[in-house]
Amino acid sequence: MLAAPCNLPLSRIWLTPDLGLGFHYFQYTTSQYDGLPHTHGEYCLVACLSGQIGFRYRSAEQVARAGEVVIVNPGQFHQCFFGIGGLSSSGLTVIVRPSVLRSLVQAMSLPFHSSDIRFMGTHRDEDVLELIDKLINEFEAQRQGRATMLELLLRQIVICLLRSWPLTLMQPGELDLPPQLPWVQMHRATEFMNSHGKNSFRLTDLCADVGVSPSRFISLFKNSSGISPHFYYNSLLVLKARRLLQIERASTKEAAYALGFKNVSHFCALFHQLTGVTPRADHVDH
Repeated sequence: MLAAPCNLPLSRIWLTPDLGLGFHYFQYTTSQYDGLPHTHGEYCLVACLSGQIGFRYRSAEQVARAGEVVIVNPGQFHQCFFGIGGLSSSGLTVIVRPSVLRSLVQAMSLPFHSSDIRFMGTHRDEDVLELIDKLINEFEAQRQGRATMLELLLRQIVICLLRSWPLTLMQPGELDLPPQLPWVQMHRATEFMNSHGKNSFRLTDLCADVGVSPSRFISLFKNSSGISPHFYYNSLLVLKARRLLQIERASTKEAAYALGFKNVSHFCALFHQLTGVTPRADHVDH
């Protein structure tokens, strides 16, 4: 069955009040957090701490291994994969608004002060990993002044990466993005979808959980993913179904019930609508 958010091994988020800077500390195994291609308006500095994290873009793929950092740029259409090779993926994502990054770039007199930056490749920096350890310890310690310390450590992490990221893997660029969901709302929406089976999923409940009105959520979600929330959710179910059928060798009935369908025929109709084949044919072909 799909796991509820509280049963996820690890998913912790902290953000400054203005959402300009924050982090997501996570550990996922295969199928606990599936996502489809989407964008957001922030930089996401993803540090893989154990296992591997996969990234798929429009025309390229890359994998971050333990100790490596990948930066997903604002407006970059991407999809992440966790639990590669059957091992859990743990990591820490630093979320940075472009305005915050610009102020740091300007303060450091980097050659990008008049434009935004697009980062490429993967990078390893031992100082960054040490700061991440300090950040996690500070977050979990619950001591006085924690919020101030967390923000200072996040800024140090970003500065260290700006210092050490190879200039050959940094390009100037101007951001011209349509309004879209902030990273935290897109993430919470995707976690909600992952933790609710077909019979219990309601868009109004999702919007209440995210804290956005349905009309605004639908508009911004389409800007972020290119599709409606309902189509995204159904596609996510089919992604999970194909894993159950092809890898775990579940029967059509087992897959349907595991994904929260009360009616197997409803599951088969949705599967055929989105894939062009029946669950049985998809199971046999693989």
